[in-house]
Amino acid sequence: MEPKKYQYIDSLRGIAVLLVILVHVGTVLDNTTQYFPQEGLLLNIIHNGAYGVQLFFVVSAFTLMMSHYNRLDEPDKNRNFFIRRFFRIAPMFYLAIVYFTFFRYVNIDFPHFDFSPVPLKCLLSEATFTSSLFPPFTNNYVPGGWSVSVEFLFYLSLPLICSKIKNFNSALILFFSTLLFAIIADPIIKANTYHPYYHSFNFFIQLPVFPLGIIGYFYLNRKEHDIKPVSWIFAAILILIFCYIAIPKNIMFSLVFVLLLIIQAKYSFKLFSNRLLAAVGKVSFSMYLVHFALVYFFNKIHFSYVLGIDGFGTSFLNFILMYAIVVTLTFVISSLTYRLIELPGQNIGRRIIKNLNKK
Repeated sequence: MEPKKYQYIDSLRGIAVLLVILVHVGTVLDNTTQYFPQEGLLLNIIHNGAYGVQLFFVVSAFTLMMSHYNRLDEPDKNRNFFIRRFFRIAPMFYLAIVYFTFFRYVNIDFPHFDFSPVPLKCLLSEATFTSSLFPPFTNNYVPGGWSVSVEFLFYLSLPLICSKIKNFNSALILFFSTLLFAIIADPIIKANTYHPYYHSFNFFIQLPVFPLGIIGYFYLNRKEHDIKPVSWIFAAILILIFCYIAIPKNIMFSLVFVLLLIIQAKYSFKLFSNRLLAAVGKVSFSMYLVHFALVYFFNKIHFSYVLGIDGFGTSFLNFILMYAIVVTLTFVISSLTYRLIELPGQNIGRRIIKNLNKK
């Protein structure tokens, strides 16, 4: 994969993590938006930064399809896929588990650590990437861990998806099927679970986002007559259904994101694809996890102001400054964790695959 050719992919990841940091500076970091109009456009924009996660999902599905078709002739490709993905995700995520174990639960009294408050079932679900399946454990250990679970569960389903979904038409059917399932499941989940995060963050509600990235891949790599006329009729019917049924907001944002991906793949506008965004995107997984640790630490030391606040103007300026501080420090720390943790972890995965291939 040539870095320059695919700069737009890293840039989109950069945009995704900057959106996610935006919402958490506005909603998790103490009192940064206390003077903002409560029903105003500004707060709405900040809160919608949460949908940067869906941009991650769309880009992930798109790049995984690229990788799949680049490795069609690889021996034991499914085994190697899981090894690569585990060692891409696990090292940094397990470090986050260790950090939040001590930050949230363990009484640090060296050398006498008290681990009794640690919720072991929740810890196990987090370590096995299954927390988004269980209401009591979803997003209750590592902040943002729900999305890592959703992503990893999608990995588990990908070999089956790739064996069945081979063109734009079948990808569109996959999207419709998973969306229909999510729409049916949503009120059932809402009525039968009382855990605040599970309704929005469970795997089943998020699953339809990934087929949009697959649709984007097949659209950009379509062959002549690959998209049948019935597909456009099917798409029109789908849009008509959207007019009468409340579609989850994460799906609406994801539709925008897949269009942005297609546009960037074809035209690569500098506003959305440049070296700065690509540099952020390259370390975006570390940034996703590190910024939570930083924001929680700032709350603990009561650091959410860099100037006096007496109204909307100073509050807005303080928000911008705190956002800049969090992004900058997160990027610096993440550049280190990328080199010291992520890359070595990926290299371990490569060595394991190399050794297994020799047998």
